[in-house]
Amino acid sequence: MNITYIIGLAIMLSIILALLGIVLIVIDVMRSHKEDEDKDYEKKGKSSVGGVVLIGPIPIVFGNDPSIIKWAIVLTIIVVILFIVLALLPGIL
Repeated sequence: MNITYIIGLAIMLSIILALLGIVLIVIDVMRSHKEDEDKDYEKKGKSSVGGVVLIGPIPIVFGNDPSIIKWAIVLTIIVVILFIVLALLPGIL
């Protein structure tokens, strides 16, 4: 395999993932807007938020629900492992 092929594939996959993320955000916004109209502005109840900020190798995890924090940690581990694999992939091939 040629290195330019692998780099091109990585660039194409990153663009596809970025576009998929944008599409998912738009779908979520449209869905939540529709739910607002359907509920006639009633009180919805509890909502959960959370996230991860990576500053170098140090993750900062935040959230207001323990299950959201657990999912954020699991997804962060998966993304970091994927990043390491993809960073070492050109050296392996």
